[in-house]
Amino acid sequence: MLSMGTRGSDVSRLQKQLKAAGFNPGGVDGVFGSKTKAAVLKYQRAKHLSADGVVGARTSQKLFGSSSSKYFDGKSDFAPAGPGPVTTGNGSSPAKVQKFINTAVAQTGKPYVFGAEGPRAFDCSGLIHYALKQAGVADSRTTAAGYQARFAGSRVSRSQLKPGDLLFIHYPNTRGIPAGKASHIEIYLGNGRSMGTDNPREGARAEPVDWSHVVNASRVPGLYR
Repeated sequence: MLSMGTRGSDVSRLQKQLKAAGFNPGGVDGVFGSKTKAAVLKYQRAKHLSADGVVGARTSQKLFGSSSSKYFDGKSDFAPAGPGPVTTGNGSSPAKVQKFINTAVAQTGKPYVFGAEGPRAFDCSGLIHYALKQAGVADSRTTAAGYQARFAGSRVSRSQLKPGDLLFIHYPNTRGIPAGKASHIEIYLGNGRSMGTDNPREGARAEPVDWSHVVNASRVPGLYR
């Protein structure tokens, strides 16, 4: 169950789904605040559900096609980043890693266009390719699943994540990408946040990691050479 005050990737997922359905929660920030509640209420009324502003079994069944509690544990699994640039900030990362992060974050607000690889617009893997190239890692452009396969030999667990690592994410899709394979890719920034782009209405941006859809993660060896 999700309600006012809940924080975490469950809420981020809810906010994304509400946006996709045409009900604006005011942003994807992982915080169930008044704007998210208002969007839930509008959705419930539109779908002839009991309008209480709480995402329980019936509302989640309508919105996600599932009422499974695995999506909504109500636990916070990220620490919101503080104000200022969303980078490692402490100078402890290798220069290439920092350049990779800084380049990606500098694209904030640029539009999402499927297949685009910059510098005016990006899709998720295009942003990765562009930022890696700027950081001195020249490699061929591929898809999210392609990067997942390319860096399969340098996977890291969630507890081992460092800023600059790649997060491989699977969302239900119409492109035939099966569960376990990445349909989306983002850059881990630290503090439970990531940088990426997958929505034409938002463009490139940093946001809380949607841990419920992360398949695995990898480190880019070329950033450490």
